[in-house]
Amino acid sequence: MGYYVHLSVVFNCDQNDGVAALAKKHLTVLPPADHEDHCDEAQWFLEDLAGRTGENRGPKGGLSTWGMVGNYTHAEEFVKVLAPFWLELLQADGESGGPLCHEHVLVFYEPEQSEAANAIEIVLEKEDELERGKGRLVINHHQDLPFCWGQY
Repeated sequence: MGYYVHLSVVFNCDQNDGVAALAKKHLTVLPPADHEDHCDEAQWFLEDLAGRTGENRGPKGGLSTWGMVGNYTHAEEFVKVLAPFWLELLQADGESGGPLCHEHVLVFYEPEQSEAANAIEIVLEKEDELERGKGRLVINHHQDLPFCWGQY
């Protein structure tokens, strides 16, 4: 297995300003660089989102996308460190300009020389379908998808 890892995040997002404010908030509570739970990629992701403004256009809505090629990147750790952000983003039910509570966040990753992408699907499992701001995060892993970014 190689060192380089493709990492991509995508979720529904019509307006960046509210999502940027949420990202700024969560930047302040990330584990510090000297902490064992610190994740550079999570920090970079939130920093990038925090700087975004305006609309993401599309006939049925826009998407927020972010990606990078990391070195020894651990996608599961990235998702875990950002769990409070994902939960608040989904519980906002579109009020931040981001995804509605029934929509999913997708994190794609592909370790070098694996020749297969994987996905982590992040969704809010609602306790009551009618109550906003409720529910818990459900994280599903989908391995060995039938595509990849590169062949080695």
